[in-house]
Amino acid sequence: MVGVTALTVYQETLDVLSNAIMTDDTGTALARTKLPHLHRTLSSEVVVETPEDLVKGILAFGQAVKGLGATNLVRLATEAEFLSENYIAGYHVTHTLRDAVPVVDSYASRMVLLREDGVWKMLEVESMLDNPHWPIYIPRVHHHAGRTQALASPENDARKQAVHPLTIYQSFIEDLSAANTEDDFETYCSYLLFPYTSHTEFADTIIATPEDVRPFFDMLRDTMREKSCDRLVRRAEDAEFISSDLICGYHATEFCAGETCVFGPIKSRMILKRENTNWYLKSVTNSLANSRFPYNVPKPSNALVTLRTIQERTRT
Repeated sequence: MVGVTALTVYQETLDVLSNAIMTDDTGTALARTKLPHLHRTLSSEVVVETPEDLVKGILAFGQAVKGLGATNLVRLATEAEFLSENYIAGYHVTHTLRDAVPVVDSYASRMVLLREDGVWKMLEVESMLDNPHWPIYIPRVHHHAGRTQALASPENDARKQAVHPLTIYQSFIEDLSAANTEDDFETYCSYLLFPYTSHTEFADTIIATPEDVRPFFDMLRDTMREKSCDRLVRRAEDAEFISSDLICGYHATEFCAGETCVFGPIKSRMILKRENTNWYLKSVTNSLANSRFPYNVPKPSNALVTLRTIQERTRT
């Protein structure tokens, strides 16, 4: 970080991404965006996980502003700071111009960057827009859109810590697995943030109480016994802080007898939320073909539906 200011890095990232939007340069946009990527407006929140979804969003927004007659997308950083060695948080104002004439009211945004393999990438962005859905086809600017103070930086951002999100995620799923293996329902429930959501390839369920969890917990125990397994193993594959208090992580679950995998792996994604100093399960998606919850026997599937797909199919 010697000789490089957070503001310089932040502005350079803005310039690169703005040019990519206006020139439909999806390759650059992909290279400078960390997936999963959290996109917020004042009316919506979406986690973009796949390159295909990101490309769709970049192209839609570029077409939207150019359709309004914009020739320049100018985003000017107002402040930025290092949260830690590999994270920067900052603020900027977006000016959408036809030459020098605004075609959309200017609006403020807050963005968090992550340094990965020496490249700074957009990880999280929150904008003073009222769009309720994503992709954004017509920017709806909030009437107080220029006020960056409406996008206050969280006081207790997990990214200020030195602990890698993958370490937190692996520790969490190990504790969850130990509760399964030891048939400790009370401890298992202590890691759950009620109500939380559970998803499969075809089903979306709100889990409101420990009583709702009990059939699922018992199914895991019974499956282990039927297959003569002595433990449940969850292995983390990837995890990232998608906001100040959220981790999005991916793992595989196996039913094991000693060192032998008897059943699985089942691919899963969890969203963990921090409250005070503890992390809790907020949402889980499993690559299963079961069409309802709870289920008697897990039916592994190749599909791990994206959070955006889930959001679209549960929209009311």
